Amino acid sequence: MAMARAGFCFLAMTKTGSTAVERSFQRHAEIVVRRPPRMKHATARTFDRVFVPVLEHYGHPRESYELVCVVREPVDWAHSWWRYRSRPETVGSPQHTGDLSFDEFAERIVAGEINLGSATNFVRTRAGRPPVDRIYRYEHLDEAIAWMAGRLGVDVPAVGRVNTSPRAEFPIAASTRRLLEEHYARDVVLHERAL
Repeated sequence: MAMARAGFCFLAMTKTGSTAVERSFQRHAEIVVRRPPRMKHATARTFDRVFVPVLEHYGHPRESYELVCVVREPVDWAHSWWRYRSRPETVGSPQHTGDLSFDEFAERIVAGEINLGSATNFVRTRAGRPPVDRIYRYEHLDEAIAWMAGRLGVDVPAVGRVNTSPRAEFPIAASTRRLLEEHYARDVVLHERAL
């Protein structure tokens, strides 16, 4: 979502509450991308290449706004993807995970059989371009929302849960956590350094 007049644009990282953020602020945006998902969840590099020229054309040079996104702790992020892909409506899809344990899902991620991307790659900009200015932690989504509302000069909206993964109440094995933390080591550091 581009809210360049208010001084920021929001990058929608997957599985970080981006649909709820969109619903809360879309009426204030100059540009809202909803579909296709690959465009909605455009990386910082894609934003540089595709959207920066459009915004510049309409009077918003890149230095006039901040780029903002939310990242999630990598193991929790992968676990959310596993739950999301286990929904009944995914049965028959090659991405369906209903027949995989989370341990098996994690092993396939590490083996390269399942590619979810990474937060580090998501926020990486093209060489010589400004970085993502504000990266918030998913567990502090309320702070990101309050900051956006402040920039827009509007009341902080009550943000509900939208597009959520089915609940799965069981612990993640320590060995699986270590496996994924090693695989997503750069993302772990990024998450730790986020606001």
